[in-house]
Amino acid sequence: MKPETLRQIRAGQPSGDAKRDALVRFVRLLVLTQGTLSDEEFAAIRGAGYTDEQLVDISLTLAVITFTNVFNRINDTTLDFPAAA
Repeated sequence: MKPETLRQIRAGQPSGDAKRDALVRFVRLLVLTQGTLSDEEFAAIRGAGYTDEQLVDISLTLAVITFTNVFNRINDTTLDFPAAA
């Protein structure tokens, strides 16, 4: 992925790819609502072309990232890589 596209995604700006932008909106909603989505929001991600299996994978990925972040904060893990640009 191009660096400019990554910057757009991190800033919450459209990237020009409708399916990717739907994914970004969905993940942001999951984080902001702690997983409580309306029927319309769920229909939007399904309408963008994501399958139930993919939505499970997306949710699992978010859960693993959240767990890892909490675990690292509890244990004051030293970061050994540079910050994202």
